[in-house]
Amino acid sequence: MLRSSFKTLSAKAAAQLDQELMSTGAFSIDQLMELAGLSVAQAIYKQYPPKKSCNNTVLVLVGPGNNGGDGLVAARHLKLWGGYDPILYYPKRTKNQLYSNLVTQLHDLDVNELESVEDVKRLVSVPQAGVDLIIDSLFGFSFKPPIRAPFDELIRYLAENHDKIAPIVSVDIPSGWDVDKGPTDLDINATMLVSLTAPKPCAARFVDSSAEKIHYLGGRFINPKIAKKYDIEELVDLYEGNELIVKFV
Repeated sequence: MLRSSFKTLSAKAAAQLDQELMSTGAFSIDQLMELAGLSVAQAIYKQYPPKKSCNNTVLVLVGPGNNGGDGLVAARHLKLWGGYDPILYYPKRTKNQLYSNLVTQLHDLDVNELESVEDVKRLVSVPQAGVDLIIDSLFGFSFKPPIRAPFDELIRYLAENHDKIAPIVSVDIPSGWDVDKGPTDLDINATMLVSLTAPKPCAARFVDSSAEKIHYLGGRFINPKIAKKYDIEELVDLYEGNELIVKFV
């Protein structure tokens, strides 16, 4: 039975916490992104370890903000660990050098990219020879509906074909969901959610929607003072030893 009772952070509180980490906490954005993306990669490796019986192709759907950066970092780690073959779909790029560097790092590892949503549809619709796992790193806790181009067609396709395509792992929130309220008019029906720092309110809707939903917590970089201030001490205490992720059970 998945645990349905856990501390959450609203979108407003999560944004405040991030700002505090980067001000008084002295973290840089690339540090936080690296640690978050590493957590996502570790959760994927634990839940979906590479198999000899398939290509282990991982389609990474990358958005324009920090959530997309987490996906790029996760893709790099999965590629470096071996066994996985990440492919990017990154339709709306930023000029920020941090993201350009992350893409360059992946190109240096011979990670390929898809050019259009039609390419995505063709790839994910090919049984067995297509995609084995999808990482949804399109939108994070700053997302506010409605879904706009170029992501609306992609999210609609995922929502309408979720029972025919590979499992979807969402980073922090399922893309298209309201951060505090949950699903809107479209639900991509992610199989697994990796909450970062703390679950957002919509995570309760995620785990309550099906007993088969998988929920991890990642982002082990909160010091005791900040944890106490934001009332998430019980989440920080869930980590054991050198683990960077926790599976809610």
